[in-house]
Amino acid sequence: MRFALLIEFVSAIAGAMILVNTIVLVKGGLRLIDRDYELIMAAFGVGATIAAFVSGAVDKTKSRRISLIMGALILGVAISFANHLNFPMLFLVWIVAGLGQSLAEIPSETLIGETVPIEEQGKVYGSHFAFSHLWWAFAYPLAGFLGTTFLNQSFLYGGIITIVSLVVVVGFLRPKNKQQTPYLKN
Repeated sequence: MRFALLIEFVSAIAGAMILVNTIVLVKGGLRLIDRDYELIMAAFGVGATIAAFVSGAVDKTKSRRISLIMGALILGVAISFANHLNFPMLFLVWIVAGLGQSLAEIPSETLIGETVPIEEQGKVYGSHFAFSHLWWAFAYPLAGFLGTTFLNQSFLYGGIITIVSLVVVVGFLRPKNKQQTPYLKN
């Protein structure tokens, strides 16, 4: 569960970049209109929806680590080049980014449902909700800072931070052995 929450932190960094800086990219960088912004954000939603339908088939392991890591990596790579894409390419990349966002986040809720005793699920879901929103409280200011300080490279730097954070989480903070936890049996 802790590993899944840390992956959600990584995902929040890239997700905040998308939510905060896409408007600047579409209207300022590409000089498009509100309707185009709506289409780009709809593409992100389409990717997330596709992932919701396929996430269970992608990773059948008990820990869902493959999906968590794959989703965060896809998301970090997808946003890295956004500052240099035209509208059609950004549309496609935002579908991929939405896919990554959901693949990195859905498994933690699945883990709670599958591994936590029913009488404890309310507490665990509540804790999960609090922590996942705490991550966004850190990610939004970072996205705002990158978007205002590095206007033409904000997504590149956001992607780099996302990928480096993923490497740190996977390399140093993932569980090292298959020890038993109260809620997740490996």
